[in-house]
Amino acid sequence: MKKPAFYTFISLSLIVSSASLANNTQAPIDIVNSLTVACETTATEEQVDKNERQQFVSDCINAQLIEMGYQRQRQLAKTDETKENI
Repeated sequence: MKKPAFYTFISLSLIVSSASLANNTQAPIDIVNSLTVACETTATEEQVDKNERQQFVSDCINAQLIEMGYQRQRQLAKTDETKENI
């Protein structure tokens, strides 16, 4: 992972994580949007194949939401494996 995207991703995670305290709280749309941009940037920098890009971004967003204490976004998960493991 390239350093600029990594630091942006980590910074965003740290800033937003303090705002969420409950695991059953749905993330505000602005947080989901920010994570989407960060995860899409990471996918581009990592040169994720376009056939796998949507799943990569969905997994990335959900992993960060869970780490921040928010509910995962089920509509983002595209496979049963992802739905079960996130």
